[in-house]
Amino acid sequence: MQLINITSTPIDYKINIEPARLEMKQADNARQRMTVDPSRLSIRSQNIQVRLNSNRMQASLNLRTPDEFARYYGSQGRQTAYENIGERVQFGNQIAQIQDGVSISQVVQQKMLQQPTTYTTFIPSAGIDISWQPAQLDLDYQPTQLEFDWQTMKNTMEYVPGKYQMDILQYPKITVEYLGTPTYVPPSADPNYEEKSA
Repeated sequence: MQLINITSTPIDYKINIEPARLEMKQADNARQRMTVDPSRLSIRSQNIQVRLNSNRMQASLNLRTPDEFARYYGSQGRQTAYENIGERVQFGNQIAQIQDGVSISQVVQQKMLQQPTTYTTFIPSAGIDISWQPAQLDLDYQPTQLEFDWQTMKNTMEYVPGKYQMDILQYPKITVEYLGTPTYVPPSADPNYEEKSA
C-alpha cells in the first residue's frame, strides 16, 4: 500500500530574445546654393583739356595784376636808380679830369648831345602759352562670378544592442502528500479508537 504521493511541478518560463540590429538612416540629397554676381562695366571718360595762359602777353602790353605791377615797376625803379648812380659817378669822374684841359661846360655839352637809345619792338612781344591734356577713357570690366555652396548630408548609422529577457511564469516545486492515516501512540489517543472486546 502506497502511503506517500510525490508530485513535482516543473519550472515554466518564457524567453524573449530581441536580436541586435544596425539601423541606417539614408541622408537626403545634397543641396547647393548658387550666388551669381553679374558682370559690371564701368566707363570713366575725361574730355581733352586745353589751357591758355596769357600772362606773358598781357605783361608785354603792360596789363598786369596789382601784384605783378608792383614787382615789375619795383625792379624797373631799382634798375633806373642804379643807372642814374652810374651816370653821376661817370659825370663826377669826367669833372675830375679838369687838369687834363677838360672844362665843365664841355662835359655838360657832351652830355646834352647824347642821343637816347631807341629800340624797335612789336606789341605784343609775347604770345599765349598753350598747354593741353589729352582725353582719357578708363574702362573697368569685372566678369560674372559664380559661387557654389554645397551642403552634403551624411548617412547616419545607429547600433541597437540585442536583448535577452526571461520571464518565470511558475517556479518548480515538489509536493509530498501522505496518503495514510496518522499513527497514534498510544492507540487509544486516536479519536476513532474503539476498544476491542476480549
